[in-house]
Amino acid sequence: MPGKSAFLHLTKLWLRGGRSVVVLVCLSALGWAYAIAFWQQFPSPAELRSPHEMEQRHLALTAEAHQDQQLDFTLGVSEPLNNWLPHRTDGLVRPLWPWLAAWMMDDTDTAGTAPGYSARFAKRVQVAKLTFTLTLLMFLGLALARAFSVPAALLAVILTGFGVLLPSGKDFMPDMPFAILFLLTWVCCIAALKRNSLWLYGMIGFLAALTNLTAPTATPLLLVFVRVSTLRWLWGWILEHLPREEGGTSLWVWRNHWLGMLLLVACHFITVGPMLAHAYRTHGEAMPFHWRWFDSADELRTWTVTHQTLEAKQAVPVDQQPNYANYMASHAPELVKTRLQHGAQSMFQSVLIQPWDAQPFPCPRGVFVAALAAVLSMLLLMLCFVLPRAHHAGQALHPETAPVVLFSVLSLLVCTLDFGWDTPVLTQSQRPLALYAPLVLCLLWACEALVRRARRRSARLPVLMLYEIVLWALCGLATWRMIAVLQPGSFTA
Repeated sequence: MPGKSAFLHLTKLWLRGGRSVVVLVCLSALGWAYAIAFWQQFPSPAELRSPHEMEQRHLALTAEAHQDQQLDFTLGVSEPLNNWLPHRTDGLVRPLWPWLAAWMMDDTDTAGTAPGYSARFAKRVQVAKLTFTLTLLMFLGLALARAFSVPAALLAVILTGFGVLLPSGKDFMPDMPFAILFLLTWVCCIAALKRNSLWLYGMIGFLAALTNLTAPTATPLLLVFVRVSTLRWLWGWILEHLPREEGGTSLWVWRNHWLGMLLLVACHFITVGPMLAHAYRTHGEAMPFHWRWFDSADELRTWTVTHQTLEAKQAVPVDQQPNYANYMASHAPELVKTRLQHGAQSMFQSVLIQPWDAQPFPCPRGVFVAALAAVLSMLLLMLCFVLPRAHHAGQALHPETAPVVLFSVLSLLVCTLDFGWDTPVLTQSQRPLALYAPLVLCLLWACEALVRRARRRSARLPVLMLYEIVLWALCGLATWRMIAVLQPGSFTA
């Protein structure tokens, strides 16, 4: 059996160190390619001189945040410390990204009267974004390589880096930090549904608050987690009080749920508190979402120009204020339904259909999602109808997988509708791309979980090798598009 012995020898080499070498070499190559592609996006002199409207609003708040960071205790202690925290918002622009960018701004950057921003300041911002995202991608790749197969980990890194972070980091906008914080919040929600340690609830509240301080909004994701975890608590409570035979162990403790919810709420509002207080003083409401109730960006722009002060906003009659009640009263249900439909279509177009680049053979992001969904479907069919039935718990899907699947599906659906509703107003944002990384990780996680079950049920080696070959093929396709992105002037979001 020379062929079998050679295969076993190669397997031993792979497990002893070859796997780690391949992961490190591939991650190094991906990091180098990402750094080159990211620096190619540096704004041109014309773009520095004439940023678009949303960039100008963020730059204005950045200059104000820079002044807040110059602590002056001659007038007191509490007020300078409160102003030092990220809190300034104009209702639409959130404070965290201007606050972070203000640390890279000096007095010469704020002293100029010319429109736009200086190349020196743009370089500092570009270096900071590149350093942070590159570090994040390397840690993501190493973490996934421990839990997933090598091609699955590399595919996740490529699609997250080149499919989400790269297009999100092009402008002076908070889309890239929003995508990162949204992904971290989503990962913590998944972890808390599998094992609800109290510190995870606190992390969810804190990270969701940082996400809301960056751009609107992670609140739908948070609400879905609260509902699904509460259903999980209810099911755990019912099982605890029903007479039943001794079952398996669970890492999800239903008694932790409500204390965890209190911790989540406390961490969330402590973090966003300064912004809420500032918004109430300057806009008359702690959570200004008036911008969501306009039908177009031009309508929002016109209203903003004529209502820049608190007095002007308070002078608006109650029945003419932009809010949920007035919008629903002035729009027929068909118009609301049409806006939701068009928003969902726009999200589908932005996240899955729009290609990475403008080469003659564009490759939409949805190609990888469709391929992974097809692989997942085949694995499910094989597990249900082809492989031997499960004989013990390790060969079957865990019952507690259901809350994770429910949360993943509902969060993606609800956030798609929520983000889609804002697309007529937020026309210059790459915020929809924040949903792509969780979608890819959902599919990869599900595929890897099913493959582990199939391996425990003695699946044939060619089937497992075919799965690896498909993932390596997807990595090759993603690398091909990555090379196209590296061509100067070829990249589009």
